[in-house]
Amino acid sequence: MSIMKRRKTYIVGSTVFLALAAVMLAVFVWHETRALVAVAEQTQTATKTTPETQPPGPTLPLMDFSDLLDKNPDVVGRLVIEGIGLDYPVVQGSDNKHYLTHTAQGKYNARGAIFLDYRHRRDFSNFKSVIYGHHTKSEAMFGKLEYLRDPETFDRVTEATLYTPERTWRMEIFASALTRWDSQFYHYVFLSQSSREKHLDVLRKEALCWRDIGLTTEDRIVVLSTCSYEYEGARTVVLARLAG
Repeated sequence: MSIMKRRKTYIVGSTVFLALAAVMLAVFVWHETRALVAVAEQTQTATKTTPETQPPGPTLPLMDFSDLLDKNPDVVGRLVIEGIGLDYPVVQGSDNKHYLTHTAQGKYNARGAIFLDYRHRRDFSNFKSVIYGHHTKSEAMFGKLEYLRDPETFDRVTEATLYTPERTWRMEIFASALTRWDSQFYHYVFLSQSSREKHLDVLRKEALCWRDIGLTTEDRIVVLSTCSYEYEGARTVVLARLAG
């Protein structure tokens, strides 16, 4: 066979080989593309049928504070303890004196208002927040708090609700006590986690009624405080943890 014929045969053979390779490559790419499309369609379907996990949020309905805030911008919440028939707005002033003699509507009244300590954050994000109210003979304001010093009532009334403009908190009542106005129940400055742990131990020891709810140093505790008359400087306190 001449050199020219050999070259021609080689060229024809190479051309056929390349054509077959191209066909095989095209078939492979086609199959791969179909597979990718199928995966994409399955993923899209799963995304539509399986809702994305949402971050946890308030599970209780919000309260409309527009009317209360229009009347008084010092309003920070509303406290409800259904088990003892207590339901009042909560305000916060620039000191702890004004709302001893002024209502949540800003009017002078000896009964005052239910108010948050001015040194605490209005969103109740402190480790401890103290709310004060007068103890009246008519049982208005915080006059009914002393009921929760009774073990039977304490066992029956386990929850309260704190509404704020931002969210609604379920309050888990875990302690009540008869104490002094300057006791550890009013301490709110903690410089370390260990100091919080020690403080929780002190509260447990000094409480008259206690319910073990698994408190931690990361919890938000609300102290409800009112006067009592067993001795000079006596106070009734009820403690609750804010929960979602």
